[in-house]
Amino acid sequence: MTTLDPLEKLRPSAKPRMMDLVQQAGIDVAPWAFRADGKPVKAPAANPAYCYEWCFVDNDRVVVSLWFELMSLADGRVVQRVNMRDLRRRVERAKHLDAGTRTANVRRAVAVDSAVFRAFRESLPVRAIVCDGDRRDLDDVARRDPSKVERRLLDDSPWHVTAYDIPSGDTVIARDQPLLTGVQS
Repeated sequence: MTTLDPLEKLRPSAKPRMMDLVQQAGIDVAPWAFRADGKPVKAPAANPAYCYEWCFVDNDRVVVSLWFELMSLADGRVVQRVNMRDLRRRVERAKHLDAGTRTANVRRAVAVDSAVFRAFRESLPVRAIVCDGDRRDLDDVARRDPSKVERRLLDDSPWHVTAYDIPSGDTVIARDQPLLTGVQS
């Protein structure tokens, strides 16, 4: 018998399309079929206006991408501590990245910060798309390649923003259902 890390139950093992996971989470993906100018796209799931985003929001839903490697256990619950304002500042200072990448990632960080604050303020459940792969280290000035998601899954359990510090942006997002711990065979 071996004791397994309970977090491993959330490690993705496949790479379904982001569009499919967003749709499964209850977000309307009809706009993915069109460019900003209204012209249809050939492959909606590969529409860059959507497929690289870090969060998706509608009237009563918030879906965020969370990195598996940044998850931890606290009091039997899976949590992720994030500060998207800090990430935004770090991206802005990462002059080794091209300007377009910085602009896009700053916009994405601001969107996630806004989404998690809204979820906190309105007590909305959050659906988590758990991502695993090669995460960019912003401090590595030699690395210009973006993070690469190699596997992802939509967690069945809702999550909630359990803490959001307005002055700093420090945020805690916690999974509602605890992971069972113990001995596995």
